[in-house]
Amino acid sequence: MIQIAIDGPGGAGKSTISKAVAAKLGIVYVDTGALYRTVGYYVRSKEVDPHDREGVGALLGEISIEVKYVDGTQKVFLNGEDLGDRIRTPEMSMYASAVSAIPAVRAFLLETQKDIARKNSVIMDGRDIGTVILPNADVKIYLTASAECRAKRRYDELIAKGQTVNYEDVLREMNERDEADSSREIAPAQAAADAIVFDNTGMNLEESVDAIIKLVKEKTESGETDDTPPEQKAPSDKKGKEKEKEPRTDSRLYRVIYAIFAGIVGWLFQIRVINQQNEPTKGGYLVCGNHTSATDAVVICYGFRKHQVRLMAKKELFKIPVLAPLIRMLGAFPIDRSGSDVGAIKTSVKLLKEGKCMGMFPQGHRYPHEDPRSTPVKNGAALIATRTHADVVPVFIMRKNHAFKLFRRTYLVIGEPIPYESFAYNPEASGEYARITEIIFDRICTLGEEFAKEQKQKKQSKKK
Repeated sequence: MIQIAIDGPGGAGKSTISKAVAAKLGIVYVDTGALYRTVGYYVRSKEVDPHDREGVGALLGEISIEVKYVDGTQKVFLNGEDLGDRIRTPEMSMYASAVSAIPAVRAFLLETQKDIARKNSVIMDGRDIGTVILPNADVKIYLTASAECRAKRRYDELIAKGQTVNYEDVLREMNERDEADSSREIAPAQAAADAIVFDNTGMNLEESVDAIIKLVKEKTESGETDDTPPEQKAPSDKKGKEKEKEPRTDSRLYRVIYAIFAGIVGWLFQIRVINQQNEPTKGGYLVCGNHTSATDAVVICYGFRKHQVRLMAKKELFKIPVLAPLIRMLGAFPIDRSGSDVGAIKTSVKLLKEGKCMGMFPQGHRYPHEDPRSTPVKNGAALIATRTHADVVPVFIMRKNHAFKLFRRTYLVIGEPIPYESFAYNPEASGEYARITEIIFDRICTLGEEFAKEQKQKKQSKKK
């Protein structure tokens, strides 16, 4: 049996995507939002204020909710009546958000949801599935998208059903519900600590479904799920329960290798470390730099002397007989750059949480002869930083022109660490990873520009 928890804000496509994933995997889909909408519908029919805790609580004894599966489709019956699409209006969304903040309502529906998951392999979507309903779920995903994208999807869905709605009204109600869900005292909408945050802005249904199924299969095929009854499982974020990929490097061995070869490497590459004092004394930080050469990883490892910096390396390198054992020994681990490599991300998160250090290149690929500001960047570093609360140490690598690449002067400029708190990460806001990536990469580029300016001034002063 498997439990999949899909959380996220309204309009991210949780229900539609979860249904499609359930159909492809042959498991039960549980639309938890429909349960709250059903309670909200009944409260509305009795003309009770959905924020009136006592008034709503008094109605619960009159409500009988039954979940049935007809041809693989979940149907929710209120006192024996199938409400169909009557619970799918924007008004019912607001009612559902209001009643879901009432402890009595959550307790009323909690056991119903858990009972379904105990008896079936399920995919369940909502706003607190991974944090409250299924805290031991095998796979936890926080599905999100920009507010504008989510409002457009909801608007198109309602228009397709023949309802008369206005996009601006849908967007306004979407933002109001996001605020209500994220700020409520009881089970606020937020990603579980061990959830995979997946932003599907700009993706269609098929692309989103394929991506979710890939994530699920990576978890199950790696042996991270089992048939242990859910109530007997230990929480998935406890130490030692997740079978994540481990770098083979022993830090003591690394220190021996460093002591023997650091001098040779420094001489061959003519490395000069600038602002060595900026290297943190405490581990658990993320090093991010520009990427111009295949030797950049060597330069970073040489320059950081207090801690071993572990780096991702494209998986193709691990297929080279001589190179593979060497880079594994140095602490590198593989990443599949063709898509979202969940295993590599999890390894990075685990290393940082253990107080070890990670190195990444936001550009993803080498851009030897281009202005770094003109190159594309990826959001992997921002994702890992927000999941670990790790400080980021920006570095810039600069090389002088020389006929022999091995002997040309290489500078590693280490910048002051960027405290994680300075990012002011808001998990409910759209585009946060891109914003944080921009902050990190701007700091990297600024380091290079300031150092180049200093070098130019020194050269001019010498001429004088």
